Amino acid sequence: MDIGTPVFGPELLAGMVSMSRVITFLTDFGSFYLSQMKGVILQRTTDVVFVEISTDIPPQDVRSGAFALMVASRYFPQGTIHIAVVDPGVGTERAAICVESGGHIFLGPDNGLLMPAARSLGSPVAWILDVPENASPTFHGRDIFAPAAAELICGASPEDIGTPFEPEDLDLGSPRVFANGIEVDVIYVDNFGNVVLNMSELPERDLMLMGRRLRRVRTYGEAGWNESLITLGSHGFAEIAVNGGSAAELFGISTGDKILLEDVSCSE
Repeated sequence: MDIGTPVFGPELLAGMVSMSRVITFLTDFGSFYLSQMKGVILQRTTDVVFVEISTDIPPQDVRSGAFALMVASRYFPQGTIHIAVVDPGVGTERAAICVESGGHIFLGPDNGLLMPAARSLGSPVAWILDVPENASPTFHGRDIFAPAAAELICGASPEDIGTPFEPEDLDLGSPRVFANGIEVDVIYVDNFGNVVLNMSELPERDLMLMGRRLRRVRTYGEAGWNESLITLGSHGFAEIAVNGGSAAELFGISTGDKILLEDVSCSE
């Protein structure tokens, strides 16, 4: 065999992906509860690939969960089922839903969590799921969404398990331009303390935040140690960071905050 020939050619790899049955998970409740959801699915089928997008979304932070699901889901093959549970309204009147978009299926609460991801992949169509009488009022992930995923992975269609429904949306918003700068929303804070904004383009010059200059850079290493910066992250959104530090801690910023990025010329 030619040493330069790959063991797995592109045709074989494509076939392996198409044969895979993938279920992803995104939650705010850690691995203990997630293991029960996996167990429910494995009672129905073991021919499934589990992928954990995240189990440590900040508790009850729907906006952070929606952003993480939107960014991650685009890298999975069509046919993937995504279970997302960040659900401060569990057990209340909020609906349990299934959403199909772009060949992907999303299962989760009707609180907007699923919709940015679904909209980013195509034109979402949604169904409301029945709540079994024996479902725990505090754990719909195990008793509604995991069984639904098992049915779908075994060949059921969304029409088989739900009724057409108009879901609640969640809009991450867009920047608002003022004479002295740009007002933006914080939509995610990662483990490094980098602050992700609902802005997909960077101004051509440095900016100011709370009296500190944000150096406009291509990557973190272009800034000095402990220097504040703004860059376009791998997810396609602007993010504020501190090289070697935490921007969230330095500026006291959390998801959902509105901040004003001032034009340097207005601050000097």
